[in-house]
Amino acid sequence: MSAQGFTPLEPEHRARNLEKLRDRTDEIELIISGLTTVALFTLPGWLFESIGSIYSHLSVVTGIGGNLMLIMVPGLFYTLGFCFALHLLIRAYWAGLIGLRTVYPDGIRWDKTPGVGPLTQQYYRDRLPDLDSAIAGADRLASSLFAVISMVALGVLWLVMLLLLVLICAGLLGARFGATNQFIFLAFVLLVGMLVGLPVLLWLVDAVIGRLIPALPKKPSFVRTVRLIARASGILWPQRLILPVQLTVQSNTRPKVFFVLLTMGVLGIVFIGQARFAAWTEFSLSSEFRYLDSEVVREGYRSSHYENQRSPRDQVRLLPMIDQFEQQGGFVRLFLPYQPLRDNLILDQLCPEDVQGVACLRQIWSISLDDTTIATDQLLPTERLDLNLRGLTGVIPLHDLEPGIHHLTVVWNPAGSETDQPIDDRYRSATVRYSIPFLFSPPFERGLVEDTGRTPAPPSDD
Repeated sequence: MSAQGFTPLEPEHRARNLEKLRDRTDEIELIISGLTTVALFTLPGWLFESIGSIYSHLSVVTGIGGNLMLIMVPGLFYTLGFCFALHLLIRAYWAGLIGLRTVYPDGIRWDKTPGVGPLTQQYYRDRLPDLDSAIAGADRLASSLFAVISMVALGVLWLVMLLLLVLICAGLLGARFGATNQFIFLAFVLLVGMLVGLPVLLWLVDAVIGRLIPALPKKPSFVRTVRLIARASGILWPQRLILPVQLTVQSNTRPKVFFVLLTMGVLGIVFIGQARFAAWTEFSLSSEFRYLDSEVVREGYRSSHYENQRSPRDQVRLLPMIDQFEQQGGFVRLFLPYQPLRDNLILDQLCPEDVQGVACLRQIWSISLDDTTIATDQLLPTERLDLNLRGLTGVIPLHDLEPGIHHLTVVWNPAGSETDQPIDDRYRSATVRYSIPFLFSPPFERGLVEDTGRTPAPPSDD
């Protein structure tokens, strides 16, 4: 008995127990892969919908966290989903090989392969594995892939949390100086530089310089330097979670190929996440719309300006809205959404202490119908639970208009700034102009028929 009260297992007993445990992990792998594959491909859409529904409620902290999640998490989910689907295919192939091995223990019977000539048969004999080798190879590939998937998931989740902490601190600091994006970018470059630079520096000092100069590893100062770099790298990377899997698989396969594939996988997560985020927020990722690009459409008809045509992607487009394109009554209802993360930057500087609330909020909007300016002092404070938004509502009369197409022009922050630069580098310009066309079609011009079945006559000059 040992000091702890139990007898340690002999190596052969430990290996036998691990082998018994190994026989059970295949079913666990299949269950996990099957359930997770479906979940991973459906969660990104749910995540975008959830964050989009509260997009106008975000602060600097939650805005940075939400954008980072919308970029990194979908890329991670789609990449892992693809890997789990690949793992399922490999396991299905492996199960099929085991079935063949059980039913046909002799494997390929080369004397009964019609259509295969002697030279082709010899070529296949030299290059094709037997069933036992194919089963072992598929099992090894599936197990390695499953372990690497778990390692990548843990590593990226750790990286997201670390990025989130650093970028939030940088964003809060940058917001005080009107340079939020600049501070975030600098913090991101610094963090990524440390994440990549420290392992590269450790490899360069220990594996390259230490081997080139054999006397260096014997010096205490050199040993302390290497351990200091390794310790600093260990603070940023969860080495206990990642390195056992990485070094085991890497040392038992082709190390350089494994490292390249692992690096491409991590970069692929970021690329896929950015592409998916752009697909959610932009009309198209294609560059072929050069004759009708976003700038041209901005002055034309955009469904995001009409409440009855909004889509889920419009949740992150907080644009002025009217109820519908065709207006048949004497008024058109205009809704101007309030986004604290954007508007408070202007309101805090524009409004003195004695002018607050709705009176202050009205000052950052200007409205005009065709060439006629509309007063904003009658805009009503509004809460729209159907849109999960708050803002201002205006009712604009249409009595004196001719039937046809008219344009409602709405300008955010019409006063701009003294330097015509945005108050914070989160935004591209100090003033934003929106053009909302609508069709004024009163009932008489549409030839509306009365209950008597006769078309009403036009009014006489008398």
